[in-house]
Amino acid sequence: MKRANPFKVLLAGTACAFVLAGAAAAQTRSFDVPAGELQSALDAYAQQAGVQLIYRIEDVRGLRTDGVQGEADAAAALSRLLADTGLTVQQDSSGAYAIVRRAGPPSAETAAVDDVVVTGSRLRNTFDSPTPVVAVDRTELLEQGYIDVAEALADVPGIQESVSLANSQNATHANGLSTVDLRGLGTNRTLTLINGHRTVSNSASSNTVSLSTIPELFIDRIEVTTGGGSAVYGSDAIAGVVNVITARSIDGVRARIVAGTTYDGGGDSVEYSVAAGRRFLDDRLSVMAGATLDRQFSLDATERDFALESIILDPNTNTVTIPNLSSTIPGGRFNSGRWFYDDSGLRENMVTSVDGYEVRPDSTLITPRDNLNGAIRAEFDVTDDIRLWGQLMYSQVVTDSTRAPGTITNTSTFGVNDEFTLGRLSRTIHPYAPAAIRSTASSSGIDFRRRMNEVGPNRIYNERETIRSWAGLQGSLGEGWDWDVTLGYAQYNGDQTRGNTFNLQRVQWALDSENVGGTIQCRSAVARADGCVPLNIFGVGSITPEMANYIRANTHYGQENQQYTFEAYISGDLFNLPAGPVQTAFGVSSRSDTTATFGDPLILSGLASSSYLPAYEGDIRVNEIFAEASAPLLADLPLVHRLVFNTALRVAHYNLDAVGTTFSYRAGFQWHPVEDLRVRAEYARAQRAPDSSELFSPPRDDADTVTDICAGVTATSTGTISQNCRADPRIAAAIAAAVDGTFRQPSRSVQGPNAGNPDLFEETADTITVGLVFSPASIPGLEASIDYYDIKISDVIASLSNEAILTGCYTDTAGISNDFCSIITRDADGQLVRIINREQNLNGMRARGVDVAVSYGFDLARWQVPGEFDASLIYTRRLELSTEFNSIASVQEVDAIGEVGSPENEARFNLRWSDENWSVRWTTRYIGEVVDSNARVAQAEAMGWTNPLYLYLDDYWRHDISASVTPFPDDPSIRLFGTVRNIFNEYGPFLPEGTVNGDTYNFHSAYGVTGRSMSIGVEVRF
Repeated sequence: MKRANPFKVLLAGTACAFVLAGAAAAQTRSFDVPAGELQSALDAYAQQAGVQLIYRIEDVRGLRTDGVQGEADAAAALSRLLADTGLTVQQDSSGAYAIVRRAGPPSAETAAVDDVVVTGSRLRNTFDSPTPVVAVDRTELLEQGYIDVAEALADVPGIQESVSLANSQNATHANGLSTVDLRGLGTNRTLTLINGHRTVSNSASSNTVSLSTIPELFIDRIEVTTGGGSAVYGSDAIAGVVNVITARSIDGVRARIVAGTTYDGGGDSVEYSVAAGRRFLDDRLSVMAGATLDRQFSLDATERDFALESIILDPNTNTVTIPNLSSTIPGGRFNSGRWFYDDSGLRENMVTSVDGYEVRPDSTLITPRDNLNGAIRAEFDVTDDIRLWGQLMYSQVVTDSTRAPGTITNTSTFGVNDEFTLGRLSRTIHPYAPAAIRSTASSSGIDFRRRMNEVGPNRIYNERETIRSWAGLQGSLGEGWDWDVTLGYAQYNGDQTRGNTFNLQRVQWALDSENVGGTIQCRSAVARADGCVPLNIFGVGSITPEMANYIRANTHYGQENQQYTFEAYISGDLFNLPAGPVQTAFGVSSRSDTTATFGDPLILSGLASSSYLPAYEGDIRVNEIFAEASAPLLADLPLVHRLVFNTALRVAHYNLDAVGTTFSYRAGFQWHPVEDLRVRAEYARAQRAPDSSELFSPPRDDADTVTDICAGVTATSTGTISQNCRADPRIAAAIAAAVDGTFRQPSRSVQGPNAGNPDLFEETADTITVGLVFSPASIPGLEASIDYYDIKISDVIASLSNEAILTGCYTDTAGISNDFCSIITRDADGQLVRIINREQNLNGMRARGVDVAVSYGFDLARWQVPGEFDASLIYTRRLELSTEFNSIASVQEVDAIGEVGSPENEARFNLRWSDENWSVRWTTRYIGEVVDSNARVAQAEAMGWTNPLYLYLDDYWRHDISASVTPFPDDPSIRLFGTVRNIFNEYGPFLPEGTVNGDTYNFHSAYGVTGRSMSIGVEVRF
């Protein structure tokens, strides 16, 4: 998508009649308005009719004393300015002037215009993008029922959901964020910009911009370019760029209210927005401001039947357990389940599938979120050639999620390095233990597992505040050269409270109690000085409020990111070739990113049962120079209607010794063998330097869901894995003690600390894109493209997955004394407790695929039907998505293509009809057949299973319909709109706990979780 920014249009008189050509260049409308109000009229009509303004006149002025005498001269001047954009000005039979599409591509010899901006380039006159650009327009964002911007982008094939409200309920750091991932290469490799400018991260654990922090009402459109963009935008643009482009001006006031709900209940939402703008000082000063408050209410697990189905898959045996209950219960479980409490009192021989605890009803499927966003922008024309501008954006995002009450066991560890353990209870002096439990305990004491319902449900409360600001000067040097200087400052502050967790030091003190002369007290004098209240964990409701208050911990963790940016560049025509001018841009930039985290003493000492989050600081600074050029080499020759060469170079120097100086570059061409056909190709070298958390963070806890590779191993099972699992004496003892002689994993929740690595260096990507674009003049409104991409990343900065670490450890024929096993921690019962995920430079990563896009629009008048019709299709075929790393004896490759979240085939189809008052759109979303895990496919084939459970998953179709109407055609200030998403109420595949991509609630967020949803809204302008 292309946009003029700005055209300095010379218009005469106080009334000018122009005609708006829609995206299909079919429907037009005249405006008889003062020149200074033309842009507002165009905006109003576009909103009313659902027309996407691809080309905008940004700076319309009144009569000037520079030789323009009338409308004809003004139209001629405007036509010259539009010459290289593929548009022209024509006069219709009524005498009105129309901005219309040219029949063919623009001539290379025509005059240039000011600042036609396309994401992926700083050249002021780039009309055709050398790399594919996908655009999501304002109407689609605001009127199609999306909860946030990331959800809208994730509906575009090739753009994957990363973090959302539906998959971060239990996340320590990411809870409530909203991000996307291009090509499945990771959020850190997707650079998010605002108006082409870098902005601060909304997380201390990754370089992540949460799209929920950007006010939707201010967004004009979002452009997504794929492939290496580091030469233009610097580090992080390996997979591509998401550029959020905001509106530059508003004339009048806009207000809207939108309410949404779901057919099956829960997950309601409401949004209130207002924006206002006006021009002052003879139109030299433009000011706009606005704010949005949206509330996403929770969707509870109890509101979806599938989420309450209690089931778990054992992928090693291809069997399921129903119900899937927790062996940690509110009354306590003792002596390996020999004794337990329920509402009836003390009972013997607990059977988990009968007597266990169901955690599902306590949880939410969508995290509730309150989102307050605001923005203000001002532009002032200092002179005819110099513009001063500034923009400030503010965001406050609050999320509050709950989950099942926490648990304690005798093997619970605490401390910075898990150096302390709660330990078993004394079987001789513990005052609360009944005689039956004492008499059957081992000599080492009473083992226990207890869910602490009396303390309350776990709560994660996050408040994130972000301020982003920019100020800049733009101007002209004359003779076609422009300059631009921008300063930016942004700050993110995050505050997290984790409620109803435990002070494990106090738990240990309170459990270690005794009866002295009829008085029960904590044994430790230090504990008594601390006000210790002895803890009774024997029985349902045995923990009094005083006991709960003593051990309860409400911990706080804070994050702060700051970013300073400076950028300056000039652009213009360096010299002329026979085919046209060589357009260039040269510039410098500087950026400083600092990160600091801090926590309360309980967190920093590791004494809290919530995740250990260390305090650390990091500072990354980079200075860069860059250049870009576009040279028209040939034109108007046989088989060479036009040939343009594009190139860019960026040199960056970091304050990181392991990174130093990096070089990013790209080169490509656009070749029109004939007017209707364009061939585009590009090679790009891109880099990504490690971010603060990847470099500086000590191990910081994170709760992962992991299937133990040793689960299902028996005393007689064969193979290297079984042999290595039994080599751990704790696992061997658990097998011997088990009733069925099988090692079981009662809980898949495992601590997976993420750890930085100061020795990391930059990763490097080589990207090739080759494509065809077909725009036949004989079929106006039709455009089609096909592009092949191949992205190879070397020295990938990543941590191995928990599954890869377990596989590396237990498949080693030499035993379990390898590096993989050294970062795995098990408790005294052999259960997985901790797997450290340390960042490192892995071998490589590769993504290959093909993108196809087709759009067609035309006027329906030929069939005596009012309005316009347009259709579009985006299709992605993934060919490869793999990661390589060094395993024990060889280079291992992990292939993700065709798995949940990375389907081979993905498509989206849009069909829209619109006229001046109505717009109706039908959208179909398609996700092809996938498997839960390619590793599970190999396992099933090796085991000869004819019916592997929950492995092969059918394709998925979702259909949406949306409509908008201006109920009073003579008064377009009011517009109503509504959407029904997922018309046929199709939920995604059933993926229970135990599958690689499923969870406790039996779904994957890539398919959504709400089912059919509806929204309705009204927008008013005055």
